Amino acid sequence: MEEFSAKDKQIFADMKACVQDLGLRILDEKSDGGILSGISMFEYENYNMGILFSYNPSYNLAEVLIRYADMPAEKLPVLYELLNDINGSLTLNHFFVDTGTRILALRSGITVTNYFLNKESFKLLMQQDLGIGNTFMPLIGRLLATDQTPQTIMDEFYTTKDKMPPEFLGPDGKLKVGKKTAECPFIIEASADMPAFPTHTHGLTELGWPEFLMDLLSLGADGTGSRINLSYDYFNKPENKSKLEAIKNGKTVKLTIKDLKPDAKPEDMVYCYRRVYPEFEMVKLAYCIESPDDIDPAMWFVQIYVEGDDFALTDEYYKGGIKW
Repeated sequence: MEEFSAKDKQIFADMKACVQDLGLRILDEKSDGGILSGISMFEYENYNMGILFSYNPSYNLAEVLIRYADMPAEKLPVLYELLNDINGSLTLNHFFVDTGTRILALRSGITVTNYFLNKESFKLLMQQDLGIGNTFMPLIGRLLATDQTPQTIMDEFYTTKDKMPPEFLGPDGKLKVGKKTAECPFIIEASADMPAFPTHTHGLTELGWPEFLMDLLSLGADGTGSRINLSYDYFNKPENKSKLEAIKNGKTVKLTIKDLKPDAKPEDMVYCYRRVYPEFEMVKLAYCIESPDDIDPAMWFVQIYVEGDDFALTDEYYKGGIKW
């Protein structure tokens, strides 16, 4: 019988809790080859889709694998071409075809850090997988059922896809535009397309503050905008202003949602605040910086990120825009 530590078992238990939080049933679980795994299912109206989730302690990797149907052999060359185009739009997730069974699958994973699973990030990853499948499986189905080429399918997709997520639209269907007010003397800009730019502020420099940035995909447009607003309120309190100065001097400050909003519902996320510079790809992407002359010398920047999302600290993640 394989031996797993208490930490390994707790991480897998947290993964199971995440699956159940999303309204999915756990159909089976096992341990094999040093990996803890479980099976679930997402039920479409006329189709059931298998979901495998697993934890590999050797690599500290929490992984999700969504299995679709097996692919006809004669379609594999054009399918690989289409998947190459689709995967170019993804970052933490990718489609692949198992060479032995020809089963199409969508794989994603996150590294477990600090000995615990970031449950909110893991649930977000699973939700992204379901959304990605819903977005791209019709394209794969069209390739299998018609004589269309991968190029024409992708051209039509980029021409007709809805580029404006609902959270950016007002009741009249038009794009919501932020306005400066006495209570909120800055605006927050979020991406309305994919690849995306980071959610970020404009107008805080004039107040002697840093501009805040946050990865759009960490919490979505509304979530990242909300955390930036709460951060402004928090650091604007006299007893907390010294923490902002500490960040300016190179310290990373960590806060919970209860710090930011005492009456908020508890959550597992820890929000980290660190100073970043114009050379960082995240800043360059958000503020369209090509040279030092493109920014006000008085500007300085603070990145908000979720503890454990180490990928969000790298230049590579932001090059070419943020992708699923």
